[in-house]
Amino acid sequence: MIPCAIYAPGRKITQLVIEGRNVPGTLAVIASRMAELGINILSGLVTAEPGKETGTITLFLDLTNTGLTPEELLKEIRSLEVVADARETVKKLGGIAINGTAHTTLFLDKRVIVLSVEDVSTMFNWLDETFRTGAHAILFNMGEQAGRAAARELNETYGLRGRELVEAFLALHAAAGWFDYEVASFDEEALNFVIRLYDNFECAPFAGRKKRPMSHLVRGGLAGLFSGIYGRDFKSTEVKCLAKGDPYCEFVLTPREQERP
Repeated sequence: MIPCAIYAPGRKITQLVIEGRNVPGTLAVIASRMAELGINILSGLVTAEPGKETGTITLFLDLTNTGLTPEELLKEIRSLEVVADARETVKKLGGIAINGTAHTTLFLDKRVIVLSVEDVSTMFNWLDETFRTGAHAILFNMGEQAGRAAARELNETYGLRGRELVEAFLALHAAAGWFDYEVASFDEEALNFVIRLYDNFECAPFAGRKKRPMSHLVRGGLAGLFSGIYGRDFKSTEVKCLAKGDPYCEFVLTPREQERP
């Protein structure tokens, strides 16, 4: 879970961003002191890079039963030897405490945005019902271009190839919440591949409600990925789909001859 917001009406919730020394034990010292003060840590995010002197600890905290003000807590935390600085960043709107640290979220140094699956499914469903096959083609082509770009970056930036590159692509998207995955078949000699996606975000909202496959963006992404890796145009066929009531979305990747999606 990304610690973006907490809904806790009637509770005394705050958020601190703590700049701590990038050494073993820093988080333990901070957490221990908070425990002594009776503070409940609700969620948090720790970010530090090897070689940097400090890292950042972002925490949502419940001060309801402590008698502490945020200012008093900051004084306590700043007094710790492992802490370089600390500040309160929470934005309180009614009973919602919102992450006030920044307007950007990074994933491998790239800016990413967070959309709810419900919002995305509403948009995709509108496209499907309004434009039908035209929308499917647009989503496929968008995904295909992104898949080719991802293959190129994973190769040029990280030196990955073949199955390792495919696994990196899938694992990164799994880490970003798109789906869980299984490489069901991987035949580089015949250039025939089968990828299974579990809880695919593109199809999960429609589970069992559609008569045809719904994963056009991801299907295109896989086609572009394999095309970028192996230097041939690939077709991506979704043979099973959550939207149709199957337990997962399954894609068969094979070299394309003349046909287009």
